[in-house]
Amino acid sequence: MSNENTVTAAPGGFENPAGAASSYPERTTARAVLETLRGYGIDTVFGIPGTHSLEFYRPLRELGIRPITTRHEQGASYGADGWSQVRGLPGVVITTSGPGLLNSLSGAATAYAESRPMILLSPGRPVGHDFRDIGSLHETKNPSAAVNAIVGVSRRVTSAAEAVTMIHDAMRDFAHSRPRPIHIEIPLDILEAPADVPESATAPRPLGEPAPAPEADVAAAVEALAASERPVILAGGGSLAAGEHLLELAELLEAPVITTTNGKGAIPEKHRLSLGADLRLSTAHEFLRSRDALLVIGSKVGEAELWGGDITPQGPVVRVDIMRDQMLCNLTPDVEVPGNSAAVVPQLLAGLRARADAGGPGDAASSGHVAGSGAAGDVAVAPSARTAPDLREVFDAMDEEGRTWAPELATLNETIMDVVPDDTILAGDSSQVTYMGSTTFFRAPVPHSLLYMGTYATLGYGLPAAIGAKLAAPERPVVCLVGDGALMFSIQELMTAVELGLDLPVICVDNGGYGEIRQNMVDRSIQPLGVDLVQPDWVRLAEGFGATGLPATMDTLADTVRTALETKGTSLVHLKI
Repeated sequence: MSNENTVTAAPGGFENPAGAASSYPERTTARAVLETLRGYGIDTVFGIPGTHSLEFYRPLRELGIRPITTRHEQGASYGADGWSQVRGLPGVVITTSGPGLLNSLSGAATAYAESRPMILLSPGRPVGHDFRDIGSLHETKNPSAAVNAIVGVSRRVTSAAEAVTMIHDAMRDFAHSRPRPIHIEIPLDILEAPADVPESATAPRPLGEPAPAPEADVAAAVEALAASERPVILAGGGSLAAGEHLLELAELLEAPVITTTNGKGAIPEKHRLSLGADLRLSTAHEFLRSRDALLVIGSKVGEAELWGGDITPQGPVVRVDIMRDQMLCNLTPDVEVPGNSAAVVPQLLAGLRARADAGGPGDAASSGHVAGSGAAGDVAVAPSARTAPDLREVFDAMDEEGRTWAPELATLNETIMDVVPDDTILAGDSSQVTYMGSTTFFRAPVPHSLLYMGTYATLGYGLPAAIGAKLAAPERPVVCLVGDGALMFSIQELMTAVELGLDLPVICVDNGGYGEIRQNMVDRSIQPLGVDLVQPDWVRLAEGFGATGLPATMDTLADTVRTALETKGTSLVHLKI
């Protein structure tokens, strides 16, 4: 190989003295893969460099991609997920082979369960070394198969062209299907070899327009919604693509909107039609059952959201989803509307408006039309003729039930929310303070303001997700609010935040261990065991990492959080309850 095709670099990626040539080609498979990602706008990747992943790191500076080195690969995948939600692009995780890859899988499983885009890149054994039990470094029996059991697709590629094609296909799938993480394993000899693709092959490809629903399905949905007098909308994560059109639809129908936790902020939660993300509450179940039509947009109506409740309405169920099989999950639809909510919601708007215009001044009700898909005897009511619902009573009832579940957590959440700016991004965790507090009492103004994972419900997510969010939107305030048990799962990432110089308040709510599991044991007449944990000195721990430690009580919480928000760099507020 001539020097014209090589770079002056040492095996670790640093320049060699005296111009000694390296045996690594200038444009490797690793570079071609990263060129492809950069073309789609990805400028940040997460991971920990390892012996086998070095070629992924060689071109990063030149391509303008910032590597974020976390203290654990689990933190890398959670951080990538937080970055992805705020940035609107797939999070990218680069790991080394074997343990590095396997350490990242909790974040990959989170992305799968919550339907979020993620790309994992890892090196693999050289071609021909598959399944060789010879004790090689990071030896793993079949890593791609292990990952494939968790993500949407995992593939061990055989060429740069195949890896690049996987990325192009993934970007299109993320746009036109239910987003699920993918994993690309690149054999080490291929990763470091000259790329077998021209630079033109790495250029981004058009993703196409969002897929609309068939006209007949839209017409059936319009018929059912127009025939209802008390419609309600359940918006999941798949509704967020509809943007402001969802609020237009809600206002046109005068339909209250309740969301899943992934759909939180689909419409501003201080809007008069918003019932927040309290789908877990029995009051919400009762309200949904009282409506005469339910429009579900982009949600699997998951058991983890309902907490066992029944939301079957008195009238038809209309379901909009990008995946037809999802519309048959957990709640049987009367009308199926397959398509991307970005296209389908405008279709519904157009259909309802056309129907109202066709009815003239007397609207559709004056025609005496009875919709066959509605409840018996329902007369179609044009959107313009609808009366705005008074939701104060149901909202107050839901608010009261939320407080009954956890009054102290309600109070501390409200105290914090009164202090933080309106555009704050709040990162939570599978902590009681999140799912019994923040989901209810944090009123999200826009989507992805609350970073959470209600289905996978993992501990350790909040802090690295907050780091990813702050990197994606440095101009917005980001606050991490988690329990002590959850924070201890990823406390090492406090060092990552400090190293990056992030202005990031972390609020640790300390109930002495795993409080909910302790209560579960008591409820089952089990003497609590393994749930009461010895706590560190949290303030001194934060200071040891180079952060600012701030003790707080419920009486001083508001002032302490204000101080944390004004503090340069990373801070940790410790609140014992």
